[in-house]
Amino acid sequence: MLLASCGQATVAPTPTPTPASCQALARHRPLGAGRRQPSTPPAALVVRLKPGVPLQQAEELASAAGAEVVKVRRRSRALLARPRPGVGTTGVSNRLASDVRVARVEPDVRVRALEVTPNDPLFREQWALWQIRAPAAWEVTRGLGVKVAVLDTGIAQHPDVAGAAEGYDFVADDPDPTDPGDPNFDCTSHGTMVASIVAAQTNNGRGIAGVTWGASGAQILVARVLDEQGNGSLLDVEEALRWAADRGARVANLSLGTETAAPCPEGLRAAVQEVVARGVLVVAAAGNNGPRSGTVVCPANLDAVVAVGATGPEGTVAYYSSRGPEVDLTAPGGAASGVCSADVRTASPSASDPEDYPCAAGTSFAAPHVSGAAALVLARWPSLDPSEVRAKLERGAEDVGLPGRDPDSGCGMLRADRAVRGETASAPACAPVSR
Repeated sequence: MLLASCGQATVAPTPTPTPASCQALARHRPLGAGRRQPSTPPAALVVRLKPGVPLQQAEELASAAGAEVVKVRRRSRALLARPRPGVGTTGVSNRLASDVRVARVEPDVRVRALEVTPNDPLFREQWALWQIRAPAAWEVTRGLGVKVAVLDTGIAQHPDVAGAAEGYDFVADDPDPTDPGDPNFDCTSHGTMVASIVAAQTNNGRGIAGVTWGASGAQILVARVLDEQGNGSLLDVEEALRWAADRGARVANLSLGTETAAPCPEGLRAAVQEVVARGVLVVAAAGNNGPRSGTVVCPANLDAVVAVGATGPEGTVAYYSSRGPEVDLTAPGGAASGVCSADVRTASPSASDPEDYPCAAGTSFAAPHVSGAAALVLARWPSLDPSEVRAKLERGAEDVGLPGRDPDSGCGMLRADRAVRGETASAPACAPVSR
């Protein structure tokens, strides 16, 4: 039996979702906040020399015009010159342009690093996206076209969450993966919350942003394997994994798990190995069993699965996150504090609001951050196999806690920006490969 509830798999402790009315600003300082802003660069000119003019004359040429050489660019046959203090830029430009050795004079056009900032009103509260450096990753890719399968309670209609590209209900055995919601609990759709982290509609002027920008990024395949109370069968998970692989999924997110850290049945192990061989990266929540080692649940405790623990807004491993040698990565899961500034903002309709944005905590919400980052990697390098995607995620992770790989954080905290650039952390916990 698989157990899950709104906010996490129901393994102790059970962090409680916070309603969207909690509007406290995240205490986590966003990436970029507090950075020293660059001063306005002094006026400078690009001086392009005529063919045959020796570059060694650059210093004398600039000095005669009342400027000093900042740098010389041999291949471009140009120099960057800055007027001396008290000398006007216009006069220097005119004198340089009149020199017979100069082909032309141009202003020095400045450039800067671009940071993608979507216009979703709750984006600035999404400390989780800042923690994994999603805005920097979006400069490279937004996951367009990659299929991510979400195996969960299904998905409910929400204006900020794209509908399923394809779906199936393995609980009721019908083609409608809609999550009917738990009538006994206001937060109605665990699956929608998970899917919103991967692919909430982004830059649409409402709600939250997703790791892969929704309709502008990844496509979501929805497999309903848990009922409205969050209970299900591992046999349905097996079947859903194969269903997702048949439909071209490249990533499968499993924010679910057994109640205890028991070994997985051989049937599930075989299914995971099969779909991984077919090119599907399987990502699963490690569980919420707390700090004692050896508590990672099935299916996250399978070698072929990327097991994800949870971090809070300060980047440390959350107290409830399961530990053990099976943990591969950590990602934002929230502090389980009951306030939005420290938990993960999601999208899900509730009994009180069809466009709710509840905050919740648990490794259920850490896993889809990794799944979304994997989709970004695959959008840039579609030919990568699961082991290669996994290696990029692990090598770029930020080492946290004890130096090197450890049972609390595995290879460290997810850094989507490094993964999509193929960069290795300066002090990687898992390089060149983990296990």
